[in-house]
Amino acid sequence: MKCPRCGNKIETGEKHCPYCKLKTQVIVTARNADAKIALKKRQRDKVFLSTYRPDDVNKTKLLLLAIFTGFVGGHCYYVGRMGRGFTILAMFIIGLTFASLPETWALHQYVSGMVAGTFGFVGIMMWWLDILSIVCNRFKIPIVIDP
Repeated sequence: MKCPRCGNKIETGEKHCPYCKLKTQVIVTARNADAKIALKKRQRDKVFLSTYRPDDVNKTKLLLLAIFTGFVGGHCYYVGRMGRGFTILAMFIIGLTFASLPETWALHQYVSGMVAGTFGFVGIMMWWLDILSIVCNRFKIPIVIDP
């Protein structure tokens, strides 16, 4: 297991992180629902992004959301990563908007194509990298840790 506070490896059977003294029992009982509430209350100092997947986050549901609604950030909204979800959604909207501009628009067709291609590519890469990180158990999920 990797410590969500300091990022160092915790050996199996350890009662706490040897570097920052965080109890492993606290990590195992962490919940994503508590992190969503803390983020809504703007208590960001309590929330950590961790690759540890709490019991209240279903991996299958997260993966299906990433595959089918990932281009608008649906999987990010599910775990409470609103900023990342909004970024993916904005990339999708900007790319789609510039791709559908008429040729008579004041913007030159080449420039609008470059903007659409760039934003579309970045949004699609974020989406597919999230799918890959979910499959490899590397997707960071917000959790609350109270030592």
